[in-house]
Amino acid sequence: MARPEMASPARRRVVITGIGTVNALTAGGARAVADALDGRSGIAPLAARDADDRGRLGAVIDDGALSSLIDAEAARRLSRICRLAVAACRLAVADARVAGGPGLAIVVGSEHGDFRSSEAFAESYLRRGPAGLSPMIFPNTVMNTMASVAAIAIGARAPSVTINQATVVGDLAVARGAALVARGDAEAAVAGGVDEISDLVHRQLAGLGALSPMRVAGDEGCQPFASDHNGPVLGEGATFLVLEALDGAQRRGARIIAEIAEAAWGNVPIRPHRASAARVDDRSPVARLLRPPAGAGPRFRRCYGAGNGDPAVDDWERALLARDLGPAERGLLPPISLAPQFGQHGGLGALRVAAAALDVAAGVAPVLVHGIARGGCRTALVLSPVSP
Repeated sequence: MARPEMASPARRRVVITGIGTVNALTAGGARAVADALDGRSGIAPLAARDADDRGRLGAVIDDGALSSLIDAEAARRLSRICRLAVAACRLAVADARVAGGPGLAIVVGSEHGDFRSSEAFAESYLRRGPAGLSPMIFPNTVMNTMASVAAIAIGARAPSVTINQATVVGDLAVARGAALVARGDAEAAVAGGVDEISDLVHRQLAGLGALSPMRVAGDEGCQPFASDHNGPVLGEGATFLVLEALDGAQRRGARIIAEIAEAAWGNVPIRPHRASAARVDDRSPVARLLRPPAGAGPRFRRCYGAGNGDPAVDDWERALLARDLGPAERGLLPPISLAPQFGQHGGLGALRVAAAALDVAAGVAPVLVHGIARGGCRTALVLSPVSP
Protein backbone atom coordinates (compact mmCIF):
# COMPACT_ATOMS: atom_id res chain seq x y z
CA MET A 1 0.00 0.00 0.00
CA ALA A 2 1.39 3.36 -1.00
CA ARG A 3 2.24 5.73 1.80
CA PRO A 4 0.01 8.83 1.64
CA GLU A 5 1.77 12.12 1.05
CA MET A 6 1.67 14.54 3.94
CA ALA A 7 0.41 18.01 3.13
CA SER A 8 3.15 20.58 3.49
CA PRO A 9 2.34 23.47 5.82
CA ALA A 10 1.52 26.80 4.22
CA ARG A 11 4.50 29.09 3.88
CA ARG A 12 4.30 32.07 6.19
CA ARG A 13 4.63 35.64 4.98
CA VAL A 14 7.86 37.35 6.05
CA VAL A 15 8.31 41.02 6.93
CA ILE A 16 11.21 43.28 7.87
CA THR A 17 10.79 44.95 11.24
CA GLY A 18 14.27 46.20 12.08
CA ILE A 19 17.60 47.29 10.57
CA GLY A 20 21.02 47.65 12.17
CA THR A 21 24.21 48.79 10.47
CA VAL A 22 27.79 49.76 11.19
CA ASN A 23 29.58 51.05 8.08
CA ALA A 24 31.99 53.69 6.87
CA LEU A 25 29.27 56.37 6.80
CA THR A 26 27.08 55.67 9.81
CA ALA A 27 26.01 53.37 12.63
CA GLY A 28 22.47 52.88 13.86
CA GLY A 29 19.02 51.62 12.93
CA ALA A 30 16.64 52.31 10.08
CA ARG A 31 16.87 56.08 10.48
CA ALA A 32 20.67 55.99 10.27
CA VAL A 33 20.55 53.93 7.08
CA ALA A 34 18.02 56.31 5.52
CA ASP A 35 20.22 59.30 6.34
CA ALA A 36 23.31 57.62 4.86
CA LEU A 37 21.62 56.91 1.52
CA ASP A 38 22.04 60.51 0.40
CA GLY A 39 24.85 59.99 -2.09
CA ARG A 40 27.80 60.64 0.23
CA SER A 41 30.69 58.23 -0.09
CA GLY A 42 32.71 56.59 2.65
CA ILE A 43 35.50 55.65 0.22
CA ALA A 44 38.77 57.46 0.89
CA PRO A 45 42.55 56.89 0.57
CA LEU A 46 43.82 54.17 2.89
CA ALA A 47 46.55 54.93 5.40
CA ALA A 48 50.05 53.46 4.91
CA ARG A 49 49.67 52.98 1.16
CA ASP A 50 52.54 53.94 -1.12
CA ALA A 51 51.83 56.17 -4.06
CA ASP A 52 52.62 53.37 -6.50
CA ASP A 53 50.42 50.78 -4.73
CA ARG A 54 47.40 49.44 -6.50
CA GLY A 55 44.19 49.51 -4.48
CA ARG A 56 44.86 52.67 -2.46
CA LEU A 57 41.18 53.30 -1.72
CA GLY A 58 38.78 51.75 0.77
CA ALA A 59 35.68 52.45 2.88
CA VAL A 60 36.97 52.05 6.44
CA ILE A 61 35.12 52.27 9.76
CA ASP A 62 36.57 54.55 12.40
CA ASP A 63 37.58 52.40 15.37
CA GLY A 64 36.55 55.14 17.78
CA ALA A 65 32.99 54.96 16.48
CA LEU A 66 33.03 51.18 16.80
CA SER A 67 34.32 51.29 20.37
CA SER A 68 31.38 53.46 21.39
CA LEU A 69 29.00 50.64 20.38
CA ILE A 70 30.67 47.81 22.33
CA ASP A 71 31.33 47.63 26.06
CA ALA A 72 34.91 47.32 27.30
CA GLU A 73 34.59 43.68 28.34
CA ALA A 74 33.31 42.58 24.94
CA ALA A 75 35.96 44.66 23.21
CA ARG A 76 38.72 42.81 25.10
CA ARG A 77 37.51 39.31 24.27
CA LEU A 78 36.08 39.77 20.76
CA SER A 79 38.00 40.23 17.54
CA ARG A 80 37.23 43.36 15.53
CA ILE A 81 34.98 41.64 12.97
CA CYS A 82 33.05 39.98 15.79
CA ARG A 83 32.57 43.39 17.38
CA LEU A 84 31.17 44.66 14.08
CA ALA A 85 28.72 41.74 13.87
CA VAL A 86 27.61 42.03 17.50
CA ALA A 87 27.12 45.80 17.27
CA ALA A 88 25.02 45.62 14.09
CA CYS A 89 22.90 42.73 15.38
CA ARG A 90 22.21 44.55 18.64
CA LEU A 91 21.23 47.68 16.71
CA ALA A 92 18.88 45.62 14.52
CA VAL A 93 17.03 43.93 17.40
CA ALA A 94 16.80 47.26 19.24
CA ASP A 95 15.35 48.86 16.10
CA ALA A 96 12.77 46.07 15.84
CA ARG A 97 12.20 45.89 19.61
CA VAL A 98 12.34 42.12 19.41
CA ALA A 99 13.57 39.84 22.18
CA GLY A 100 15.83 36.83 21.94
CA GLY A 101 14.77 33.31 22.69
CA PRO A 102 14.22 29.86 21.15
CA GLY A 103 12.31 31.34 18.21
CA LEU A 104 15.05 33.72 17.05
CA ALA A 105 17.49 32.47 14.37
CA ILE A 106 20.61 34.12 12.97
CA VAL A 107 22.12 34.02 9.48
CA VAL A 108 25.53 35.62 8.94
CA GLY A 109 27.21 36.05 5.56
CA SER A 110 30.86 36.97 5.02
CA GLU A 111 33.20 37.11 2.04
CA HIS A 112 36.47 36.77 3.97
CA GLY A 113 35.66 35.99 7.59
CA ASP A 114 38.08 36.87 10.39
CA PHE A 115 41.23 36.90 8.30
CA ARG A 116 43.07 39.17 10.74
CA SER A 117 42.83 36.50 13.43
CA SER A 118 43.80 33.77 10.97
CA GLU A 119 46.87 35.78 9.99
CA ALA A 120 47.84 36.39 13.63
CA PHE A 121 47.37 32.70 14.49
CA ALA A 122 49.56 31.56 11.58
CA GLU A 123 52.26 34.18 12.20
CA SER A 124 52.53 33.20 15.85
CA TYR A 125 53.05 29.57 14.86
CA LEU A 126 55.66 30.46 12.25
CA ARG A 127 57.59 32.53 14.78
CA ARG A 128 57.38 30.23 17.82
CA GLY A 129 56.24 26.84 16.58
CA PRO A 130 53.53 24.88 18.44
CA ALA A 131 54.10 26.95 21.58
CA GLY A 132 52.87 29.98 19.64
CA LEU A 133 49.45 28.51 18.88
CA SER A 134 47.06 30.66 20.89
CA PRO A 135 43.88 29.02 22.24
CA MET A 136 42.44 32.53 22.58
CA ILE A 137 42.89 33.37 18.89
CA PHE A 138 42.03 29.99 17.40
CA PRO A 139 38.21 30.21 17.79
CA ASN A 140 38.25 33.39 15.71
CA THR A 141 39.80 31.55 12.76
CA VAL A 142 36.59 29.52 12.31
CA MET A 143 34.17 31.03 9.78
CA ASN A 144 31.09 30.74 11.99
CA THR A 145 32.59 32.59 14.96
CA MET A 146 30.77 35.83 14.05
CA ALA A 147 27.41 34.04 14.09
CA SER A 148 28.23 32.30 17.38
CA VAL A 149 29.17 35.40 19.33
CA ALA A 150 26.33 37.45 17.82
CA ALA A 151 23.80 34.72 18.68
CA ILE A 152 24.96 34.80 22.31
CA ALA A 153 24.83 38.60 22.37
CA ILE A 154 21.22 38.84 21.15
CA GLY A 155 19.93 35.59 22.66
CA ALA A 156 19.25 33.84 19.33
CA ARG A 157 18.67 30.17 20.16
CA ALA A 158 17.01 28.95 16.94
CA PRO A 159 19.09 27.80 13.92
CA SER A 160 22.43 29.54 13.33
CA VAL A 161 23.65 29.63 9.73
CA THR A 162 26.90 30.96 8.25
CA ILE A 163 27.29 31.63 4.52
CA ASN A 164 30.48 32.31 2.57
CA GLN A 165 30.02 33.75 -0.93
CA ALA A 166 31.57 36.58 -2.90
CA THR A 167 29.64 39.73 -3.88
CA VAL A 168 26.07 38.64 -2.96
CA VAL A 169 26.53 37.07 0.47
CA GLY A 170 24.57 39.77 2.32
CA ASP A 171 21.41 39.54 0.24
CA LEU A 172 21.79 35.75 0.08
CA ALA A 173 21.84 35.66 3.90
CA VAL A 174 18.64 37.71 4.02
CA ALA A 175 16.97 35.36 1.51
CA ARG A 176 18.06 32.33 3.55
CA GLY A 177 16.83 33.95 6.76
CA ALA A 178 13.47 34.68 5.15
CA ALA A 179 13.23 31.02 4.09
CA LEU A 180 13.81 29.88 7.70
CA VAL A 181 10.93 32.02 8.89
CA ALA A 182 8.65 31.15 5.96
CA ARG A 183 9.11 27.42 6.60
CA GLY A 184 8.42 27.78 10.30
CA ASP A 185 11.96 26.84 11.37
CA ALA A 186 12.05 30.10 13.37
CA GLU A 187 9.62 32.79 14.43
CA ALA A 188 12.12 35.49 13.52
CA ALA A 189 15.65 35.77 12.15
CA VAL A 190 18.44 38.32 12.27
CA ALA A 191 20.11 38.07 8.87
CA GLY A 192 22.81 40.00 7.03
CA GLY A 193 26.53 40.19 6.42
CA VAL A 194 29.83 41.41 7.83
CA ASP A 195 33.41 41.92 6.66
CA GLU A 196 36.44 43.95 7.64
CA ILE A 197 39.39 45.08 5.56
CA SER A 198 42.38 42.86 6.23
CA ASP A 199 45.57 44.57 5.10
CA LEU A 200 47.04 41.25 3.91
CA VAL A 201 43.97 40.32 1.86
CA HIS A 202 43.67 43.83 0.47
CA ARG A 203 47.29 43.95 -0.70
CA GLN A 204 47.10 40.50 -2.25
CA LEU A 205 43.90 41.28 -4.14
CA ALA A 206 45.38 44.56 -5.34
CA GLY A 207 48.57 42.81 -6.44
CA LEU A 208 46.55 40.28 -8.41
CA GLY A 209 44.77 43.09 -10.24
CA ALA A 210 41.43 42.19 -8.68
CA LEU A 211 40.73 45.70 -7.36
CA SER A 212 40.45 49.06 -9.07
CA PRO A 213 42.57 49.82 -10.96
CA MET A 214 42.76 46.43 -12.60
CA ARG A 215 45.42 45.90 -15.20
CA VAL A 216 43.57 48.16 -17.63
CA ALA A 217 43.68 51.87 -18.25
CA GLY A 218 41.68 54.20 -16.03
CA ASP A 219 41.72 56.02 -12.73
CA GLU A 220 41.20 54.19 -9.47
CA GLY A 221 37.65 54.31 -8.15
CA CYS A 222 34.36 52.46 -7.88
CA GLN A 223 32.33 53.03 -11.05
CA PRO A 224 29.69 50.31 -11.42
CA PHE A 225 28.13 49.85 -14.86
CA ALA A 226 30.20 52.71 -16.31
CA SER A 227 32.10 52.31 -19.57
CA ASP A 228 35.40 52.87 -17.73
CA HIS A 229 34.73 50.56 -14.76
CA ASN A 230 37.96 48.83 -13.81
CA GLY A 231 37.43 46.91 -10.58
CA PRO A 232 35.82 47.11 -7.15
CA VAL A 233 36.93 49.11 -4.11
CA LEU A 234 36.76 47.22 -0.83
CA GLY A 235 34.79 48.41 2.16
CA GLU A 236 33.95 47.01 5.57
CA GLY A 237 30.99 46.89 7.85
CA ALA A 238 28.01 44.90 9.08
CA THR A 239 24.33 45.24 8.25
CA PHE A 240 21.58 43.00 9.63
CA LEU A 241 17.81 42.93 9.24
CA VAL A 242 15.20 41.50 11.58
CA LEU A 243 12.81 39.23 9.68
CA GLU A 244 9.57 38.06 11.28
CA ALA A 245 6.50 36.08 10.38
CA LEU A 246 3.80 38.58 9.48
CA ASP A 247 1.25 37.19 11.92
CA GLY A 248 3.74 37.27 14.80
CA ALA A 249 4.82 40.84 13.99
CA GLN A 250 1.20 41.97 13.86
CA ARG A 251 0.37 40.27 17.17
CA ARG A 252 3.10 42.13 18.99
CA GLY A 253 2.30 45.43 17.27
CA ALA A 254 5.68 45.70 15.54
CA ARG A 255 6.50 48.44 13.07
CA ILE A 256 6.58 46.73 9.67
CA ILE A 257 8.96 48.34 7.18
CA ALA A 258 8.31 46.07 4.19
CA GLU A 259 7.38 42.53 3.21
CA ILE A 260 9.73 40.15 1.42
CA ALA A 261 7.16 39.07 -1.13
CA GLU A 262 9.47 36.74 -3.07
CA ALA A 263 13.02 35.48 -2.78
CA ALA A 264 15.06 33.10 -4.91
CA TRP A 265 18.68 32.07 -5.31
CA GLY A 266 20.64 29.53 -7.29
CA ASN A 267 23.69 28.94 -9.43
CA VAL A 268 23.87 30.09 -13.02
CA PRO A 269 25.93 27.36 -14.73
CA ILE A 270 27.95 29.58 -17.10
CA ARG A 271 30.64 32.05 -16.07
CA PRO A 272 30.43 35.62 -17.41
CA HIS A 273 33.61 35.49 -19.48
CA ARG A 274 32.66 32.26 -21.23
CA ALA A 275 29.18 32.90 -22.55
CA SER A 276 26.56 35.56 -23.11
CA ALA A 277 23.45 35.86 -20.98
CA ALA A 278 21.35 34.47 -23.80
CA ARG A 279 22.96 31.04 -23.33
CA VAL A 280 22.46 30.86 -19.56
CA ASP A 281 20.03 28.19 -18.38
CA ASP A 282 16.56 29.77 -18.41
CA ARG A 283 15.29 27.34 -15.75
CA SER A 284 17.23 28.95 -12.90
CA PRO A 285 15.09 29.97 -9.89
CA VAL A 286 15.90 33.67 -10.27
CA ALA A 287 15.12 33.69 -14.00
CA ARG A 288 11.75 32.08 -13.27
CA LEU A 289 11.00 34.68 -10.59
CA LEU A 290 11.87 37.62 -12.83
CA ARG A 291 10.36 36.48 -16.12
CA PRO A 292 7.02 38.30 -16.61
CA PRO A 293 3.87 36.70 -17.98
CA ALA A 294 3.19 37.44 -21.64
CA GLY A 295 1.90 40.97 -22.10
CA ALA A 296 2.56 41.96 -18.49
CA GLY A 297 3.23 45.60 -17.70
CA PRO A 298 5.91 46.93 -15.34
CA ARG A 299 6.16 45.06 -12.03
CA PHE A 300 9.00 46.91 -10.27
CA ARG A 301 9.50 50.60 -9.62
CA ARG A 302 13.14 50.38 -8.60
CA CYS A 303 16.00 47.91 -8.86
CA TYR A 304 19.15 47.56 -6.75
CA GLY A 305 22.00 45.53 -8.22
CA ALA A 306 25.26 43.99 -7.08
CA GLY A 307 27.39 45.95 -9.56
CA ASN A 308 30.62 46.97 -7.87
CA GLY A 309 32.88 48.06 -10.72
CA ASP A 310 34.08 44.59 -11.71
CA PRO A 311 33.54 44.73 -15.51
CA ALA A 312 32.75 41.03 -15.92
CA VAL A 313 30.15 41.02 -13.13
CA ASP A 314 28.65 44.41 -14.02
CA ASP A 315 28.18 43.52 -17.68
CA TRP A 316 26.84 40.05 -16.89
CA GLU A 317 24.34 41.39 -14.38
CA ARG A 318 23.04 43.96 -16.83
CA ALA A 319 22.75 41.32 -19.57
CA LEU A 320 20.87 38.89 -17.31
CA LEU A 321 18.42 41.57 -16.19
CA ALA A 322 17.89 42.78 -19.76
CA ARG A 323 17.05 39.22 -20.75
CA ASP A 324 14.76 38.38 -17.83
CA LEU A 325 12.90 41.62 -17.11
CA GLY A 326 9.95 42.58 -19.26
CA PRO A 327 10.29 45.17 -22.03
CA ALA A 328 8.39 47.68 -19.89
CA GLU A 329 11.09 47.46 -17.20
CA ARG A 330 14.20 48.10 -19.27
CA GLY A 331 14.22 51.64 -17.91
CA LEU A 332 15.38 50.19 -14.56
CA LEU A 333 18.77 49.41 -16.14
CA PRO A 334 21.45 49.83 -15.07
CA PRO A 335 20.36 48.99 -11.54
CA ILE A 336 21.24 51.18 -8.56
CA SER A 337 24.54 50.27 -6.89
CA LEU A 338 25.51 51.18 -3.32
CA ALA A 339 29.15 50.13 -3.79
CA PRO A 340 30.37 53.70 -4.58
CA GLN A 341 29.13 54.76 -1.15
CA PHE A 342 30.05 51.84 1.08
CA GLY A 343 32.63 49.77 -0.83
CA GLN A 344 32.31 46.06 -1.59
CA HIS A 345 31.97 43.93 1.56
CA GLY A 346 29.86 41.16 3.02
CA GLY A 347 27.28 43.54 4.48
CA LEU A 348 26.61 45.41 1.24
CA GLY A 349 23.92 43.02 0.03
CA ALA A 350 21.98 43.44 3.27
CA LEU A 351 22.33 47.21 2.85
CA ARG A 352 20.75 46.85 -0.59
CA VAL A 353 17.79 45.03 0.95
CA ALA A 354 17.56 47.66 3.71
CA ALA A 355 17.54 50.46 1.13
CA ALA A 356 14.80 48.68 -0.81
CA ALA A 357 12.74 48.23 2.37
CA LEU A 358 13.03 51.93 3.15
CA ASP A 359 11.92 52.73 -0.41
CA VAL A 360 8.83 50.59 0.15
CA ALA A 361 8.12 52.38 3.43
CA ALA A 362 8.36 55.69 1.54
CA GLY A 363 5.82 54.55 -1.05
CA VAL A 364 8.13 53.29 -3.81
CA ALA A 365 7.14 49.67 -4.46
CA PRO A 366 7.64 46.96 -5.44
CA VAL A 367 11.44 47.02 -5.41
CA LEU A 368 13.74 44.35 -6.84
CA VAL A 369 17.10 43.51 -5.22
CA HIS A 370 19.27 41.50 -7.62
CA GLY A 371 22.78 40.09 -7.43
CA ILE A 372 25.23 37.95 -9.34
CA ALA A 373 28.70 36.75 -8.34
CA ARG A 374 31.61 35.72 -10.55
CA GLY A 375 31.15 32.11 -9.49
CA GLY A 376 27.59 32.12 -10.80
CA CYS A 377 25.52 32.51 -7.62
CA ARG A 378 22.47 34.64 -8.42
CA THR A 379 19.95 36.15 -5.98
CA ALA A 380 16.69 38.07 -6.22
CA LEU A 381 14.37 39.49 -3.58
CA VAL A 382 11.14 41.38 -4.22
CA LEU A 383 10.04 43.83 -1.51
CA SER A 384 6.57 45.27 -1.28
CA PRO A 385 4.19 46.82 1.25
CA VAL A 386 2.06 44.49 3.31
CA SER A 387 -1.24 43.89 1.57
CA PRO A 388 -4.30 42.01 2.87
